[in-house]
Amino acid sequence: MGPPSDPGYVDLAFAVTGGTLPRDHSLALWDALVQAAPALAADETLAILPVRAAARGDGRLVLQRRSRLLMRLAEPGVDAALALSGRQIEIAGARVALGAAKTRSLSPHATLYAHRVAAEHDDESEFVRQATRDLDRLGVRAEFIVGKRTLSRGPLGELAGFSLMLAELTPRQSLALQASGLGAHRRLGFGIFVGHK
Repeated sequence: MGPPSDPGYVDLAFAVTGGTLPRDHSLALWDALVQAAPALAADETLAILPVRAAARGDGRLVLQRRSRLLMRLAEPGVDAALALSGRQIEIAGARVALGAAKTRSLSPHATLYAHRVAAEHDDESEFVRQATRDLDRLGVRAEFIVGKRTLSRGPLGELAGFSLMLAELTPRQSLALQASGLGAHRRLGFGIFVGHK
């Protein structure tokens, strides 16, 4: 048995059903969620991963039985988020139904992966310096690997990001990173770490 997971933060995984979504749908998803549950906008702890779905040849994503919407937030905000269960929302013109949500505590994985971390400057070497500085600020000294660069739509234009893998984390570091995330735009799916095998 490892140490207990951080009691302050949880993941909510909502079942989602509907048609297809654009690959880059994070901004439209955030807008739709806030329209359905305005209290979410006041929750500074809230992080939302893009919906997991199968890619189609035309660049769209197809929602399937195992597709999920994952939110990470501090426990006081859970009730407001759970109010989304059973709601229909519209994401970039697509009607999507949110089903029941399962709640999971955070687990202290030694290796964490973020699909994208927001880059202050669209340059990999600058991003390495940024990541080193931000990790130092959190007291995390870890091996990390910078991966693929992505561009996503943000409220004021395109946002650049890089994938990031961190290895050999202590349980305390792992839980702290999962709770705080790294960098800006967590509501748009940036800087959110999940366990990696």
